[in-house]
Amino acid sequence: MDKTGIAMIVVGLVLAALGIFGISLLAPEVIAFLIGVIELVVVLIGLGLIVIGAIMAQE
Repeated sequence: MDKTGIAMIVVGLVLAALGIFGISLLAPEVIAFLIGVIELVVVLIGLGLIVIGAIMAQE
């Protein structure tokens, strides 16, 4: 391996460790954000099904 690859591995490990530390400090906020994103996806899927159902009902 060259020096660039090793440097990228080290930087990646440091960033992953910092991310895990940040998530552990802000766990309730992270969980609330993830639940909000899941709910948003569910709403978008529901709207898509409504639109597709309306198009199919017209035929």
